[in-house]
Amino acid sequence: MSKLRADITWKHHINSDSSILTSLSIIITCNEEENNNEKEVEENLVIIKEEEEEEEDLEKKFNNYLQGWSEMLEEETYEFEENENENDIMHITVDDILHPAIDPNAKWNLNSFFKELEFLF
Repeated sequence: MSKLRADITWKHHINSDSSILTSLSIIITCNEEENNNEKEVEENLVIIKEEEEEEEDLEKKFNNYLQGWSEMLEEETYEFEENENENDIMHITVDDILHPAIDPNAKWNLNSFFKELEFLF
């Protein structure tokens, strides 16, 4: 604080027309600046409190959002387990499935693809 007051008085001394400042005017200006600084500090504290409240609100919203997603995932896993149990009842044997390389109906006739192409050479 003493450095601040010394700096203020030096600036007033340089900027003022009169070379001698009274100690009363110096004290008054210092008190005014201290009051202004205190008001700024109070305003900053209010702003910080508001930001903290906003962060808490965001955390609550995010937690609710995550809770919703976790509930959806639990429902989906429950439904998946139910469907899996139903699929266990239907046993599909591997012998009934033909591999596409063996199945003649799965192969495409390549001549049908290239029949209508016009070649430039």
